[in-house]
Order: sequence, then structure tokens, then C-alpha cells
Amino acid sequence: MGHSHMIPMGISAAVTPLVGRHSLILPDTSVASFPLMAHTHLEQCVARRNGETFTVQQFLTSALELASRLPAKRYAINLCRDRYHFLIAFAAALISRQISLLPNCRAPEVVTQLKDRYPDAFVLADHNDIPSDIPLYRVPEWAPRLAPRIDIPLIPVEQMAAIVFTSGSSGLPEAHAKTWSALVRGAQALIRQFGIREACSRVVVGTVSPQHMYGLETTIMLPLQAGWSIHTGHPFLPADTTEALRNISRPVWLMTTPIHLRAYVGDRTALPDLERIISATMPLSRSMATKAEDLWNVPVHEIYGCTEGGAIGSRRTIATHKWTPCPGLQLRQDGDVAWVSGGHVGLALRLADRITVQSHTQFILHGPRNDLVKVAGKRTSLAGLNATLARIDGVMDGTFYRPHLGRSMDRRLTAFVVAPGMSASAIQRELKKRIDPVFLPRPLHLVEALPRNSTGKLPRERLGAFAREITARHRSGQIER
Repeated sequence: MGHSHMIPMGISAAVTPLVGRHSLILPDTSVASFPLMAHTHLEQCVARRNGETFTVQQFLTSALELASRLPAKRYAINLCRDRYHFLIAFAAALISRQISLLPNCRAPEVVTQLKDRYPDAFVLADHNDIPSDIPLYRVPEWAPRLAPRIDIPLIPVEQMAAIVFTSGSSGLPEAHAKTWSALVRGAQALIRQFGIREACSRVVVGTVSPQHMYGLETTIMLPLQAGWSIHTGHPFLPADTTEALRNISRPVWLMTTPIHLRAYVGDRTALPDLERIISATMPLSRSMATKAEDLWNVPVHEIYGCTEGGAIGSRRTIATHKWTPCPGLQLRQDGDVAWVSGGHVGLALRLADRITVQSHTQFILHGPRNDLVKVAGKRTSLAGLNATLARIDGVMDGTFYRPHLGRSMDRRLTAFVVAPGMSASAIQRELKKRIDPVFLPRPLHLVEALPRNSTGKLPRERLGAFAREITARHRSGQIER
């Protein structure tokens, strides 16, 4: 099992070429390899956990030690829950020229299916909650004895680094392979997109899983390539995030989703030391972004992207409805189909969303191409209906749902709404003020929660099963509308 080359790094020498004295520089695309990370000193912090810090030296020692113990297999299924353990496992696989498989779901059945699909695979995890018939290699809790001198690994640009999977929001999860070059250049594009000019001390806190493409880009690759540190946890509830930030005392970038943001705003969660909020797109409403900016006095930006291509563009939500493509990317439109190419995306990629390309620096996002609905001869989009529903005071979460009835778009809509203390009839009255009556949901179900995944999306299969369950319970008289 061949290992990657190294950049020599002494105890205090600043040697990695990706970081200049005052600015971060895009990697040279003509080189054969990129360093694993852009940190310049072995004493720099890579991760933080409850007041404890982990340095570059500790991280590289752990990654190299783990790499030396890995089996001679092609795929490593990274199921680590702790973000620092994930980072160690991800680096160890890279060093060992193994491909990390990053499933969105860690359920045993999903892991078994993944092992059946990739027989030459083993699991890297920091827990034992995996099927017993799959080889498990634990990421150790303890730190190995530090080497007096350690080097930063150089990873070949064309090395296959990871296979990520779609969320299934538009069907069954699909696999997409990522080279090390694509991941590094994607991170560097975000560095330029958000104007990160210096290798300064910033901490990334993520409410999203690093196994998801959005989480991988924002909470793993961006910190690695910016010379930043990560918070090791995966805070979910408002109190969890408050506790995470309380022990950092450094400028924090929060990588999150509209669902988490809505909960934090509703709870008026204390979020100390925030410098910027980056949110996934579902979309995030301007009113919610405004409330967040007013509450914490920080800018809120959205990233639009996809598993296939990574980050495509961003916007500051309160400032504009238009999006700016990431550096190096070109968008073009062919009828109602949009394509993106260049930069970290490479060859032309067809986007699944309806987009209007206004210029080489701006585009408008309308929503998925498959969310158009027609009722009584009138057309609208599920994304637009969901955005209207979210703007009703008292609605915490909700979605319109279109049952699958053959290929026809002409069908009645259902809605599932989380709105404690509100009645279905009150929500219907508010909707009637805002949308054409033909699109009013019949029925509208009040539910305790929607079956969202870790990034806040509603995978089609999961939502379909949820709809069937709620409908059956309603018909049997177990719940009322």
C-alpha cells in the first residue's frame, strides 16, 4: 500500500507553499500534488473539543499512525461521528491511497448495502454501532506518541479521494467520485468567494455532517485549505450550539442549514463570537436571514451547490435574490436547462435546478426542475409554495407534497406543517391570502416534525413514506387534521 509524498516540516518552520505571508493563493493547477493542509506551523490548532485543542503535530501523528494500521483494501467507509475523528480517518485514507466512502446515513442497513456495492471495503469509525460482518478499524481516542519531526503529506491531484452520495431528495442516492484536485480547488474557490485573505485564526462550527458534500466542503476541506481549526462536535439543538461556542473564544464561522437557523432565531439562541454564518440553500427566506443578522450582528450567506459539482455560487440573502458563481466556474443556459463547467467542476455538468443565467457573474435560482405542479390548468412550483408557507407567523416548518399519480402534473396537493399552537384552518386562511385557491393543500396535516435528514433536506423516498404513514393514521382516526 503506497503512501503519499511529504512536505518536510520542522517543529516551527513555515513551509507549505499554499499560504503566503498575507494572503491565501490558489494552488497551481499544473502541479502533480497538493498538500493535505495549508497550516504553516506544527503548533497551530487543527481541532477543538470542550476546551481541549489538537495541534497539527498531533493530527498528523494520529493520521499517519492510523494509516500504518489500515488493511490493504480499496475503500474506507468513514462513519466517524466526531468531526476530528472523521478528519483523522479521512487523512489516513488519503495517505494510504484509499477512497473514502461517505454515506449520508449511518444506519446499519445502509452500511450493509454500501458494503455489498463495494465489497473491497472496511469501516473507519469511532464507535461500534456497525454490522458485525464488516471489518471495523477504530479511530483511537488516544493520541499516539508525538514524533520529534513530522511532514505534511502531499496528495497526488488525480488521486480519487472520496465517493459522496446525493441526499435522495430527487430520488435514490447516487454516487459521485471526487478527486483530491476537485476537493482542494473547491475549497480554494470558497476561500476566494468569501474574501478570506489571511491565514488567520478562525474556528468552523458545523451543524451538518462531514459525510455530506456540503459538510465536507465547509467543515473539512475549507478549514484544511485555509489553515483554520474545526469544532469536533455536531451540535444540533440551540443549546448544543451555544455550549459549543462558549468554549471557543475565537472568531467563529457557523456552517448550518435554514432549519437550524430558524430554530436558533426562534429560540433567540446566544451565539457568542460569531463572525459569519454560511447556510445551505432550501431556500433560506430573506426575512429569516434578516432576523438572524439583526440578532447576532453577522452577515448571513447562502451556498448553492450540488453533490455532483460541489459549491456553485453564493449570495448574501438580505442583499440580493441573485447569485454569484464561484471563481473559475462558467454557467450557460440552453432553454430551461443550465450547465456549469470549469474550475473545480471540470467538464460541463447539467444542473437539476431551474436557473436563469443573467450574465457571467449573476444567475437566478428558481428551484428544482421537477417541482412544477399544475392544478386546474394553472402552474406553480413547490419551492414557491413552501417559501410562502414558511413566511406565515407561527409556522416552524412545513412542506407541500405532491403524491405520485402517474406522469400527470395535474393533481391536488397535500401539506405537512409544524406549527405548535396553530390550527390547520388558521394556516389555510393565511395561505388563501397569499396563493391561488386552486393550490390550497387538501388536506393540510399538522405534524410534530418533518423527516428531514442531517442537512435539512427531505429525501423523496423518506417524504413519501412519511406521507403514507400520516395518511394511514388519519384514515384510521389516530390523528386529526
